[in-house]
Amino acid sequence: MNRKWTFPLLLAVVGVSIIFGMVLGGRLNAPQIALAARDVPTAGLGSAAEPPMGAAGSTDFADIVERSIPAVVGITSTSVKKGGGDTEDDPHEMFRDDPFFRFFFGPDQQRRQQQQRPREERREQSGGSGFFVSPDGYILTNNHVVADATKVEVALNDGTRLNAEIVGTDPNIDLALLKVDSKGRSLPTLALGDSDKLRPGQWVIAIGNPFELSETVTAGVISAKDRQVPIGDTDRSLVSFLQTDAAINFGNSGGPLLDASGRVVGINTAINRGGMAEGIGFALPINQARSAMDQLRATGKVRRGYIGVSMTDINDAMREYLGLPDKGGVYVQTVTSDGPAEKAGIQPDDVIRKVAGETIKNGRDLLGRVASRKPGDRIDLEVLRGRKPMQFTLTLAERPDAAELGQGDLRRKRGQGDEGEPEGSRSSEALGIKVETLNARAREELQLPEAVKGVLVTDVEVGSEASAAGLRAGMVVTAVNDAAVTGISTWKEAVGRLTPGTVGKLKITVGKNVSTLFMRVPAAGKN
Repeated sequence: MNRKWTFPLLLAVVGVSIIFGMVLGGRLNAPQIALAARDVPTAGLGSAAEPPMGAAGSTDFADIVERSIPAVVGITSTSVKKGGGDTEDDPHEMFRDDPFFRFFFGPDQQRRQQQQRPREERREQSGGSGFFVSPDGYILTNNHVVADATKVEVALNDGTRLNAEIVGTDPNIDLALLKVDSKGRSLPTLALGDSDKLRPGQWVIAIGNPFELSETVTAGVISAKDRQVPIGDTDRSLVSFLQTDAAINFGNSGGPLLDASGRVVGINTAINRGGMAEGIGFALPINQARSAMDQLRATGKVRRGYIGVSMTDINDAMREYLGLPDKGGVYVQTVTSDGPAEKAGIQPDDVIRKVAGETIKNGRDLLGRVASRKPGDRIDLEVLRGRKPMQFTLTLAERPDAAELGQGDLRRKRGQGDEGEPEGSRSSEALGIKVETLNARAREELQLPEAVKGVLVTDVEVGSEASAAGLRAGMVVTAVNDAAVTGISTWKEAVGRLTPGTVGKLKITVGKNVSTLFMRVPAAGKN
């Protein structure tokens, strides 16, 4: 049923629109679209640099784009969602996301309008980009471009529109593989490059369909690598993004990011919307997408390898305590009960230095190398145990969902003492922490098993070495330098043996999780 807009409401909406336009124009200082002038001034010295030549020294960006655009497609996804009745002529719906409308009319009126209308299904369309990776019609794009879609349509460079099938998706890295019927036609494709070889400062080209403007090309450089940013439903422990200043706008998602040789090095994924900063876009590195793409094509889903350890990157205190030559590798905090690492003989306190013969830099590096392999694959690890190198071969299990990883049975294989102490509070001023006996009430509140013995940390001095090491109130210290702490007396004895200026090792428990912290013991008179 059509609603008649009252004159005051129309006047208010027009006024809001004018104010919004004035403010937006003033904030963004956006240039107006105008006809191109006939006379174009020649750029002088010191102006924008000429586009770099291609790898062979004879190909510029225009040639790369001309070759690449036929393989880039526009994607339209249709989904059915629950909505709220008539919206076409309802200003409250039309301007529901407008902050100025909410400012003048308030959220309550919008909420009342929504409550008065019956909810009904409505169709929504969203757009994105993608590119062919095989002549028989396989297309790579982002998962969020086609998520929840009931219909996916692909627009080719020549104007052809084809229905696409979603072969499979991998929300963990925001990847989707589509397939169109090529009808015997050999479709143009893009070659995949090597994103690991990219360096900050290298030129890249983004192609896509922002705001339904097909065949849009922008260029920039790789601003940074290995960016860990929260994008959609991605698993930050698995994926790190390329940062680029090549313009990436709404609708670019899923399009290719090309290097100066025209090879795909990334999949344009996200833009920064948090502030006034411009020139910040993110792309999924193609090397992280490659193995997932192969699995999606073969089985429609992605299974990743898993070794079953919790680990910590090596820091300076850890390196000094363990006598390591550098900060490469990872420190094993715990092993998953009956997991691949435990079965192979990996123990807590081991330092994993190499995977499949290659030195690893940190935990993210190890996760990436393991996750790129499939469950059932065998992998060699080189480990330092008490400064002695050891070799282990593991059979990978399947990586659990991200939600399950924090709930596993992580078992610390070290005996706990049985010594008891009367309740009471003690302070360890030299370390900048306060502890007390772990009594029954604290044990219940912290959900600690009866087998856990130690002292409860009640306060950590701000700015202390303990705070810098990660010690927090509510943690239970169960060992100091591998000497069991079962109460206040054993705690005092263990702390008394620490040498000021050296690094100490604290074994802690938080709930069912066990971890190890390394902290520098303050010199006398310092906290």
